[in-house]
Amino acid sequence: MPFKSRTTFRALAVAAVTLVPLSSVSPAAQANSVKPSVLKPTACNGQTKGHIVKWYAPHVPFARIPLRCGTATGFGFNKIHAKHWEPFVDENIANTLANPTTSYQQDPNTRVFLLKDLPPCDSGQYRVVVSYLSYGSTGIKGIITAYHEDHPAAARRC
Repeated sequence: MPFKSRTTFRALAVAAVTLVPLSSVSPAAQANSVKPSVLKPTACNGQTKGHIVKWYAPHVPFARIPLRCGTATGFGFNKIHAKHWEPFVDENIANTLANPTTSYQQDPNTRVFLLKDLPPCDSGQYRVVVSYLSYGSTGIKGIITAYHEDHPAAARRC
């Protein structure tokens, strides 16, 4: 009899999963789950350096990571905007934190996440540097900088 009860449970589980209507999720929620939000160059206008522009969810076991406004020469969104801005910076940060090719501890409080370019455009990698230093009552400092770095030895094929 145990075999029959397991088979019945599996059948009920499959039926429950297949009966959930996809229309129960709103179109707005579906759109938000597919495309990451795009950071606007004006995201920090009039904000303090500690203001959180966006939270990123990296791969497990790391907790979510904030992107703060920061300063143009120090850390965060303003530094990225001043030195490394590109139209897809938001997607690049999200992809690198969620699916890094590699990551390493730069020092006890800083971790570097890397995502190598895919062939045939494999001429570099995207780098996101995260500080885990405490920052006020809102947790860690967060993203210090993010940018694409080219490898001069690799010829760009795209």
